[in-house]
Amino acid sequence: MQTRRSHNKSRRGCLECKRRRVKCDETRPQCSNCARRHMTCDYGTSSLVWKDWKEEKTSPQSDSKTPSQDHKDDIFVTLERWTASQGAEPMPVTEVNVVDLELMMHWCNSAYAVLARNEATAWVWRQLVPQEAFSHRFLLWGILSVAALHLSYFRPAEHQSIYLKKAAFHQNRALTLFRESLESVGSWNGKAVFAFSSLVAVYAFGSLHNQEMSDPIQDIYQILVLIRGTNQIVARVSQTLLESDFAPLLQVNEYRNEIPADTKAAIARLHALNDSLQEGPESHKAHRGAIDDLEEMFVLFHGGATSMTPSGKWAIRLSPLYLEYLQERRSFSLVILAHYCVLLHCLRRHWCIAPWPTRVAKAIWNMLDLQHRESIQWAMDRIFDGSGLA
Repeated sequence: MQTRRSHNKSRRGCLECKRRRVKCDETRPQCSNCARRHMTCDYGTSSLVWKDWKEEKTSPQSDSKTPSQDHKDDIFVTLERWTASQGAEPMPVTEVNVVDLELMMHWCNSAYAVLARNEATAWVWRQLVPQEAFSHRFLLWGILSVAALHLSYFRPAEHQSIYLKKAAFHQNRALTLFRESLESVGSWNGKAVFAFSSLVAVYAFGSLHNQEMSDPIQDIYQILVLIRGTNQIVARVSQTLLESDFAPLLQVNEYRNEIPADTKAAIARLHALNDSLQEGPESHKAHRGAIDDLEEMFVLFHGGATSMTPSGKWAIRLSPLYLEYLQERRSFSLVILAHYCVLLHCLRRHWCIAPWPTRVAKAIWNMLDLQHRESIQWAMDRIFDGSGLA
């Protein structure tokens, strides 16, 4: 007759050792028996037991520990058992990226404001866009990139390079995934695609003037082309946005206001100059469209749209022909661009726009002849507050 195998009882042993009725050494997270047999080691909820401190105190093995120390140790043992009972699985050990946490906090606290034009859009950029970003990595990295760029403006000089490198790092990663996402745009990613397109404009304005601007006109031209390129993206997702909680981002009809008399007169002079030029109907149409849209952007600004919206919206509406003329540095195209610099000057409170109006206006002034300089005198006076280029 087979005798029952004797074993030493372990009140806190794992469930597998209890089932097999063997001594458990209670090693965590996996005891030696389970490790040797490649078994799942589970201590179960029944192991959540507090030690009897009087019993432990009288035990010969507890002489080296004080009751208070033993109590602290047992708290952690209990927590280990608790998490094990809830099915916690081993995870790779990683460190929390404190810098990225700082960047996300900075976005939610202040950096988002560059794109907010009212309370409704502020809520979208501060709350809803970060939520959407957790489902779309390119948007998450885009947010971190703009936040890092913004922080670089306010950090001591010796720390600026750290944030600039971080901004470029996140932007490069974001663009790679963003290009892939453009191959299939729909309701599942439309909000993220639109939000990232807006972030690209902020990054473009904010990053280029950190570099040596040998040709400000070429730099602003590249930004205009980049922003205009997002127009096709906006068109593809606009219906999705209008039917979502991102709808306030496309609702700008509430801005209706009269522009100041001097601005209105400047726009009228641009139209008169365009009418006097004899460069063909296509040229006239392209320049007229740029002037009309610029007037509307001034209406938006003076109606309360003090975010970056007017600066980007003008770029989105530009015709390819006007951009072609601008790249060729045609004089009248530059005259209109100088008046656009007045709009940028109105929006100079935004960190990413502030340096552009003076730099581009100076470059245009230096390129134009005396006759065309007269056509931008109003713009120069506005940008330089009547002090000229001195």
